[in-house]
Amino acid sequence: MGRLQELREAREAKVKDIQALHESGKDGWTSEHQEKFDALDKEIANFNQQISNAEKLIKIGDRNERDAIILANQNGKSVDQNTAKIAAQRGAMNAYFKFGASGMTEEQRDMLRPTDMADIGARGRDAWNIAEGSGATGGVMVPTTVMPTALEALKAFGGMREAATQIATSQGNPLSWATYDDTGAEGEVVAENATASDDDINFGSVTIGATKFSSKTIPVSIEILQDANVNVEQLVTNAILKRLARGQNRKFTTGTGANEPKGVITACALGETAATGNTTSVPYVSLLNLYHSVDPAYRSDPSCRWMFNDNTLKKLKTLVDGAGRPLWLPALSGAFDGAEGPATLLGKPYIINQHMADMAADAKSIAFGAFGKYLIRDVMAMQVFRFTDSVYVKKGQIGFLAWARADGNMIDATNTSIKYFKNSAT
Repeated sequence: MGRLQELREAREAKVKDIQALHESGKDGWTSEHQEKFDALDKEIANFNQQISNAEKLIKIGDRNERDAIILANQNGKSVDQNTAKIAAQRGAMNAYFKFGASGMTEEQRDMLRPTDMADIGARGRDAWNIAEGSGATGGVMVPTTVMPTALEALKAFGGMREAATQIATSQGNPLSWATYDDTGAEGEVVAENATASDDDINFGSVTIGATKFSSKTIPVSIEILQDANVNVEQLVTNAILKRLARGQNRKFTTGTGANEPKGVITACALGETAATGNTTSVPYVSLLNLYHSVDPAYRSDPSCRWMFNDNTLKKLKTLVDGAGRPLWLPALSGAFDGAEGPATLLGKPYIINQHMADMAADAKSIAFGAFGKYLIRDVMAMQVFRFTDSVYVKKGQIGFLAWARADGNMIDATNTSIKYFKNSAT
């Protein structure tokens, strides 16, 4: 931890240097300013990578204990109790992944059966089949004690989960979520004995369902499964989570809302269209217009930020303000999270989302606003199957497949808390 703290403090010092340099150039940005800025930017990027690597080494430690701390804050049980329970359930999952249903004890089987009748319908919990093969009808359920940390892991991929509001439910029934917009309402002066005016909040509702997502089948060699030194549970689970996270993030970003999540770009409103000639670029004035197209009440929300992909970030880093200074500027808070950000653009942080469109004719390439007004709902019942069909076995492999349910939609009544920038058509 000492080494990590040293890296964070060193990065903090460089961030302060680049911010001071930026301030010193407010009356005119010279080539000397730019040269120093570029050098500091490279040093900060180097510290970002070192911090990220150091944090990964720390996370390789006792995964069960780390996850138990997260769970203890949710269920009120001690860390030791949760650590033992998570270790046992992950052991059961490891046995299933390695050996299949036949290699599990009855106690392990019981750990991976659903505990909620809603998960299995009318068949009953005792009829739940922990099986494998092309005709498998049960698979296993990821334990509810492991699911919260699985959901935390999903945040690492994509961007939408990092910014949005998230809830988890035990069942997948459709939710009717109340929406409202009160940004234009204000109080009034009322004389003594006079009646206050009516000014009802604009209430509405959206339905949040539970779209079914697949990880697609993941082949794992039999040699890997038989290797005692390989943590198969972690290997398979990580592969499943990465695939689900990327697939879900795409839909949370651009989903149509028809039998799938309604993506934020589909749901939110147009804030700014670039002038002709900006099919693959964004002028400074368009960023200002997009920024001010969002109501100040939403701009002051803690979840307010920019969202775009890495190619767009590269172009934004070339933009300058009226004094010729770079608009992109790293923030001090980034010194303590090991990431490139949260850097700021016009004073607001940004999130990289690779499912945002590249700049092109009519592309919706940048979004800005209070992303907490987008809701992601997860169902706490992920199902995993193990396949031993000939199509895998004859290649020396075992197949794994996971199903998970989630949905997303905007939850403000007017869908104006987030707005998007669109490149010009020509």
